[in-house]
Amino acid sequence: MSDRKACGPHAVLGSNPSVRITQCPCGTVHVTFVSNGVTLRINEDSLRGITHGLMAALDKVEEREGVRVN
Repeated sequence: MSDRKACGPHAVLGSNPSVRITQCPCGTVHVTFVSNGVTLRINEDSLRGITHGLMAALDKVEEREGVRVN
């Protein structure tokens, strides 16, 4: 990945104390985990798939805990 180019100005799509999600003009979505600074650069379809997977996992965790957030 030595040919990496800087993206343009980012639009913030979402942010909380755990994660910051932005999108650059080229369409790449940047998911940054605040605790360790790791950033995933993904396309919109991957964002959808990851989000659905995380929501399904959260639903199962909440079922076990008897709590419902979604």
